[in-house]
Amino acid sequence: MVLATALLGLLILGSSSAQTFGVAFSYGGSPEPEVQLRELDLGQATLDLRVADGVTGPLELGAAVRFRSTFGPLGTVSAVGHADLDTVGAFELGADASGALAATGLDATINVFNRNPGAFAPTAAYALGSRPFFLPTEENVGVGAYLAVGATQRLGRTLLLTATPKLSYQPGLGLGAGFDARLQLRRLLESDNGVVLLEGNTGPGAGRAFVAAGAEYQLNRRGLPSLTGALLLGSGSAGVRPGFRGSAAGEVARFSYRAGVSAEPYLETAPPYRANLALGTVLGPGALGIEFGAALENDFDVPPALLRASYALRF
Repeated sequence: MVLATALLGLLILGSSSAQTFGVAFSYGGSPEPEVQLRELDLGQATLDLRVADGVTGPLELGAAVRFRSTFGPLGTVSAVGHADLDTVGAFELGADASGALAATGLDATINVFNRNPGAFAPTAAYALGSRPFFLPTEENVGVGAYLAVGATQRLGRTLLLTATPKLSYQPGLGLGAGFDARLQLRRLLESDNGVVLLEGNTGPGAGRAFVAAGAEYQLNRRGLPSLTGALLLGSGSAGVRPGFRGSAAGEVARFSYRAGVSAEPYLETAPPYRANLALGTVLGPGALGIEFGAALENDFDVPPALLRASYALRF
């Protein structure tokens, strides 16, 4: 009843300006239905609204504002701000922005939260790049924060350097610092790229530090799927361990697909073994999406498997 009432309110609000109506259903141990109105016109920005659960758990409400404009020396700036909360006090607030200053590309992410990734976007818990997770203990209950600022600079005709320092705070654990550095060698072989990787994190929390280095190969051939594979060597509390990350994206018949897999046993701030798969196709007047996430046993209470189905109708 609560979800149905919220859905009616969304339909009334967005009936004249919404561009996309969507429904979704996720299952990762308990069912979670969701309804969405996306791309509501706000002039120079668009608004997305969502209502979820309210059947077996607390009611969730979410909003995201997308903005794109030109700001002098920063050129074209794109920004997304989002807010999600539920009726028992869980919340996440955040913003992402990207632009450029002269020849340097810039991007930034900031989040304030009291739940792990995936609390409001279930498949986010299985994404290969995520902010540090809370450990599920009473000492860590409270509000955390995360900040990442990245810069990309061209060093030559075929060299790009990206550096992203990060700061995170978790109650009971304090501050942690991290970094990602990527040196991309473009057109290393025909249209393929090579990337040298260096990354690490000091926590937050004792015993959660790690550092890893490796190399990635990006296959970019016409008529073939986009493939990436990275081999890494990392050091954490369990010692030195090898790691692997891979991704694939492309189209088969009428389906688009996107997949990722990560096996990084040295990771201390996120589930070390994760995989995700997303499929999409046109079905009738709308678009059907199927997403799957998997994670081996971990310290962060991420479910071993999650299935999500969605249907979006543009009008």
